[in-house]
Amino acid sequence: MSKKSKHIDDNSRSVLESMFTTFYPVLAAYCSKYIMDKETIRDTIQDIFLKVWENRHQVDFSMPLHSYLLKLAHNRCLNHLQRSKMEQKYRNELAVQSLELEMQYDYMFDQLVADELQKQIDQVVEQLPAQCRDIFCKSRYEGMSNRDIALDLNISVRTVETQIYRALKTLKKNLKNF
Repeated sequence: MSKKSKHIDDNSRSVLESMFTTFYPVLAAYCSKYIMDKETIRDTIQDIFLKVWENRHQVDFSMPLHSYLLKLAHNRCLNHLQRSKMEQKYRNELAVQSLELEMQYDYMFDQLVADELQKQIDQVVEQLPAQCRDIFCKSRYEGMSNRDIALDLNISVRTVETQIYRALKTLKKNLKNF
């Protein structure tokens, strides 16, 4: 590296440091119109000055840089807003997908539990004495009233009630762990 280019880089660095000190508050105020987070504003301004440093050989530091820096800030802020909007959209889509999967899982789990419970109930009902099983099935599966069951089987309503009570007691006893 030649002495002249080193001198230019040193000079550019001091100019850049001076610009940073001078323009940071102005750029921070400008960026705060678009960005609410102070840390993001600070990062955005650092990115602006990094771009200036990277392009220091094309930038004429003797010219007023206020407009150039504000244009960079404007573009960075718009990029940030666009990126934030896309990230939020993506987060929303993920949340919806996650909720849908959770609902599917819950439904499948509930269905499995209900199926298993029904199997257990069917097994217990099959083990009931014939009359008790017949009365219970007419009551619970066919939706018949106690009176209709009594008329259908030519027995008293009290007998129907007693048999249903016994069936429910047996079910409760056999399904207590379920």
